[in-house]
Amino acid sequence: MTSFRRAMVLGTAMLSAGAARGEDLRVIKTSITLDKGVVITQPMVIAADGVTIDGNGATLEGSGKTGDLKTFTGTGIFAEGRSRVAIRHLKVRGYESGLVATDGRQWTIEDCDFSDNYHDPSYGWGDYKRVGGIILTRMDQCTIRGNKANRVWNGLDLWESNEHIIEGNDFSHCSNVCLKLWQSCRHQVRGNNLSYGLRISPGEVHARDSTSVLIETGSDDNRFSGNDITHGGDGVFIRVLNGWCSTGNVFIENDCSY
Repeated sequence: MTSFRRAMVLGTAMLSAGAARGEDLRVIKTSITLDKGVVITQPMVIAADGVTIDGNGATLEGSGKTGDLKTFTGTGIFAEGRSRVAIRHLKVRGYESGLVATDGRQWTIEDCDFSDNYHDPSYGWGDYKRVGGIILTRMDQCTIRGNKANRVWNGLDLWESNEHIIEGNDFSHCSNVCLKLWQSCRHQVRGNNLSYGLRISPGEVHARDSTSVLIETGSDDNRFSGNDITHGGDGVFIRVLNGWCSTGNVFIENDCSY
């Protein structure tokens, strides 16, 4: 097991995970298996390539409380410039984002639950920050399989990230977007639940700026097959908001009803 350190000692990347609350962080430099079913209140920072985190059913729990958005701060698991990392069988809840990773490749994220992080179905029109379940930036050739991220802002948010296998996940019931692609290309998106990308408060009859799948800014040559994309503010929205088209995307046997 690695030692704990204060966020201020480890620089700005650590602060991204610790959210300036000054709490201890668990710095992961070697592969670990957590105690079965344990609840951990320290966020994790991955500080080495090639490590495996086997959550073994454990939970990383942040300070977020349902109904009090200001309590959802920080990131459960944070990594920058790390590759060949595997995260399995772990639940992360109560943070602004469950997992944030940048500038890496060949990750495996499997059988994890990133539900119940930042979620705001009462948010007005327009967009908010990139927060929620899994937030990846400049991450390539990852396998994202069998995970959940429900009751979050964005389920899976990919920015300048390419060639992922995204299969068998449940990223439904998000208050902004279940799957968001920005300049992200050549993904295989198959057999996922991407339903109820829907921003609507109880009692309302009109959804605001929400969609199940958002594809924009040169997100090309992605293949979507056998996904549930029902009950969204929109189903699939291929947006040209900034004048940059997305082309070559293929859709096979997806359900975009309701």
